[in-house]
Amino acid sequence: MPVLTDRQRIELAAPAYLLYALTGAPDVFVPADPDLVARAEADVTELRGNLRTACLEPFADLPPSKRQALIRRLERLKRLVTVEWHERPALSFMLMLWCFLKDLTDREVLILWEGSAMDQATRKLMPMCEHGFEKHEDGFAAQEQAVALLRRLQAEGLYR
Repeated sequence: MPVLTDRQRIELAAPAYLLYALTGAPDVFVPADPDLVARAEADVTELRGNLRTACLEPFADLPPSKRQALIRRLERLKRLVTVEWHERPALSFMLMLWCFLKDLTDREVLILWEGSAMDQATRKLMPMCEHGFEKHEDGFAAQEQAVALLRRLQAEGLYR
């Protein structure tokens, strides 16, 4: 098994980490039917569990001090890209992150192994995001924002 570089580990963890941070915000997921609140809460809890696992997996084989250093780097990266997240609705960020993730997987920059925590999270997110694109007129804006996010991360030396 090839050894991953620190950069590769961060690249693997970043999409899950950004999604995990966003899914913790209030009112990111609002069920279409009030009768589905309990089911939606269970789905979001499962989604967050899978995202948490996915963002920690790339560091699992590292000694604790190295693992903590990379997690701190990941946290700094999150702070860098989420500075303006308080200025817009959470749905627009979710759609942007979905477009970002889809671009990475479509170009095979990020490969989601079937059954992995990130694969399970993506399968859970897909219908939620598709519903968001149906209700949200700014699908094109989300794609443009995803490109801007990628450029920002590339400026930090990632996803080159």
